[in-house]
Amino acid sequence: MTKKVAIYDPYLNTLGGGERYCLTVAETMLSQGWQVDLFWSRDQAIINQAEKRFHLNLQGLSLVPDVFHIAPVQLDLISESPESIANQTNLPAQAQNILHRLKRFFRKISVTRQYDIIFYLSDGSIPFLFSKKNYLHVQVPFPAANETFLQRLTKPAKLLLIKKVICNSEFTQRFAIKTIGDKTKVVYPPVDIENFAPSSSKDNVIITVGRFDNLLNAKKQDVLIECFKNLYPKYGQGWKMVLAGGSTKAPEDNLFLSLLQRQSKGYPIEFFVNPDFSLLQRLYSRSKIYWHAAGYGVDENLAPQNTEHFGMTVVEAMSSGCVPLVVAKGGLPEIVNDSQNGFLWNNPQDLIDKTKKLAQDEQLLQTLSANAQNSVGQFSKKSFSQTIIDLFEQP
Repeated sequence: MTKKVAIYDPYLNTLGGGERYCLTVAETMLSQGWQVDLFWSRDQAIINQAEKRFHLNLQGLSLVPDVFHIAPVQLDLISESPESIANQTNLPAQAQNILHRLKRFFRKISVTRQYDIIFYLSDGSIPFLFSKKNYLHVQVPFPAANETFLQRLTKPAKLLLIKKVICNSEFTQRFAIKTIGDKTKVVYPPVDIENFAPSSSKDNVIITVGRFDNLLNAKKQDVLIECFKNLYPKYGQGWKMVLAGGSTKAPEDNLFLSLLQRQSKGYPIEFFVNPDFSLLQRLYSRSKIYWHAAGYGVDENLAPQNTEHFGMTVVEAMSSGCVPLVVAKGGLPEIVNDSQNGFLWNNPQDLIDKTKKLAQDEQLLQTLSANAQNSVGQFSKKSFSQTIIDLFEQP
């Protein structure tokens, strides 16, 4: 009998690192002959977009109704007759709400127990899951929150149903242990390092890659643009900066992107919005230096969710021979060993000084570039997929 796995990612439409993680799990299990379903009731074209963005093969993936965020009317239509729906609308609002919650709960039991495995990307909460083996994936190191009485009451029962809590970094795990306990395991995100390589000759380019928004763990491109503008007059002549990343809005409607473009006027700074995989490969391959600013200005102990929790684009850049200069916070120090395969920085002047050092010392740049390429094997997609297969096949 074909084994069945279902995946849930409430942020699928953002096509960020968490989405690549979950969809690579899907691709991996499809390659093993499993039936793979994705709980998703919104834009059905998102999978085609994800395949192009992340260089994935998701043929055979099925989109099924999202039982975790199903609307009340949809739920009624699934389970009730028209007469029953009409009668329920006469109930007090509070009673209707309780009825809806109960229906949703039993609907989840009915649907999720059909699967051998559920892989659930958490939004910070712990769900009730009823497949044979349930895996909770934590991408964001949420600090310990004030739990409601109901959450405290149901938490032990929910955790009993979870086989493993999968974290994307040791940094994330550190916070997950405080709220979830010792069921955690680190599985580093999949990076397609085999498909990234430096070109035979590189240009004087500083590249940064990250979505163009100012949401959770904002990429702080505005800070990086100011650093380049300060660096350029005296030390950056002959260099240019490239900013690449996704935009969930049409580029002309993205106010933060417009702000960055205005901030860049008069300087050799280029933007590539929603680049496909092949363009991203070319941009990395021609660049010498990679900058990353997510987490700058954040107290990682008070607001760990606002740092970079891992840093997949950093690994892509390193695979392409770029020397990374990244904020010394979050999960980034797990990738970059200061002065060995790149640099960690703490403030803009620190970033500028270390970039000047690289720009003026070609031998140092070449040495760190080679070290960067040689240090990323543990983050490969191949390693990730084998870990997931081994995990799912365990009794």
